Amino acid sequence: MHQSLKNLLGAIALTAAPLLSGCIGLAPTETPMPSIETTNEGSRARSLVVMLPGRGDRADVFMREGFQEAGQHFGFDTVAVDAHLGYYMQRSLLERLHEDIVIPARATGYEKVWLLGVSMGGLGSLLYASEHPTQVDGVILLAPFLGDRSAIRTIVDSGPLETWDGEGEGLKDYEIAIWKYIRDATRGADQTPLILAYGLSDGMADGYEELLDVIRPSRVYTHEGGHKWTTWKPLWDQISADLEL
Repeated sequence: MHQSLKNLLGAIALTAAPLLSGCIGLAPTETPMPSIETTNEGSRARSLVVMLPGRGDRADVFMREGFQEAGQHFGFDTVAVDAHLGYYMQRSLLERLHEDIVIPARATGYEKVWLLGVSMGGLGSLLYASEHPTQVDGVILLAPFLGDRSAIRTIVDSGPLETWDGEGEGLKDYEIAIWKYIRDATRGADQTPLILAYGLSDGMADGYEELLDVIRPSRVYTHEGGHKWTTWKPLWDQISADLEL
């Protein structure tokens, strides 16, 4: 793994460590990373959506919530990956996503690979896209974790995101990486589609104000509700109906 990846995931591990107090332990990581693929009957689709769960969830939550049904209805394939917190803590998330999921998907003929990340999975999606931008054709962020509130405020106070120089006192490596990716993906002629969706009562919603200034309004989706699956499923239904995959 590149040293930059180790530094990024190491920073995340340190950030996440306090969240683990009182927990019995992490789920074990596996190589290759387990996944649940849903393909359309008869033939493989042109496009694949790779789905990353949030903290505390596993790949099967997407099946439970019916996220695979959108692909079956609209003609794209999905793969839910078991990218649980252990991969972040073990600093192997990006390597496993690249070697076990994305590269094999490209090798089997998928023309487009999109990432869909929920909460912590949104962070993981942005980190992967920042490291492998040519492998990602679009990113869907459902109530993403985008760093500490103080970090977001530091970036916002520095001026327009499109002119941000990637610097800021107290910013962690992973916060710089994901916000630089957001900056680059939302400016210029060759923009990578970046979709943001969240519940209006979500406690993290006020941290998305900077994103609303740079993401096209047609790529922002909101729904009544908080930081939970009953909010995210209707949002995904709306997004999947609009995707041109």
